[in-house]
Amino acid sequence: IIELPEGHPSRNVVEIIFHTSWGPKPFPGRVELIFKLQNAPRTVSRFEEFREAMKGRAAAGLAEGNDGEENARCIADGNEVMRFHCLGPAGDGGPYDAGCAWSFPEKKGAAICTFSGSGGAHETAGGGRGRRAMLVCRVVAGRVSKQLGFLDSLLDKRVGFDSVSRDNGELLVFDSRAVLPCFLI
Repeated sequence: IIELPEGHPSRNVVEIIFHTSWGPKPFPGRVELIFKLQNAPRTVSRFEEFREAMKGRAAAGLAEGNDGEENARCIADGNEVMRFHCLGPAGDGGPYDAGCAWSFPEKKGAAICTFSGSGGAHETAGGGRGRRAMLVCRVVAGRVSKQLGFLDSLLDKRVGFDSVSRDNGELLVFDSRAVLPCFLI
């Protein structure tokens, strides 16, 4: 990781995105540090391969006569979006608790949840006061199901989809290769 000092252009952009996506009220605290994450070449390669696979699947679906408008983003970039993942509060100077993650052990699956806004990610990790850490990630959403319902049945309902969008800005992603952390706030 590389610390981005105050005034660094990348830090300024990340702070603006963080603050503007917080919610209707302004962010009540202050950003202490921002780090740029240097992912291992293998991690970046897996992410890029996954994105290319999503683009290929979308193009194949278009060739089979599926709705091209729905797949346009997938064909262009795998439906890549920027998302937030809160790591939750730190306890007594210790490590940060893992943020929102859903596990489906009976179905041998899991989902990583990311949020469209920093405020939503914060609230899902417990909200409140205290020091928090948050990841800004690139996420390949692929084909997104807008189905809402019980979390227990999400894995059954996701046939033909790569992620599930919920009404609170949450996006459940079912493949860890689809998430590439870029900044730590």
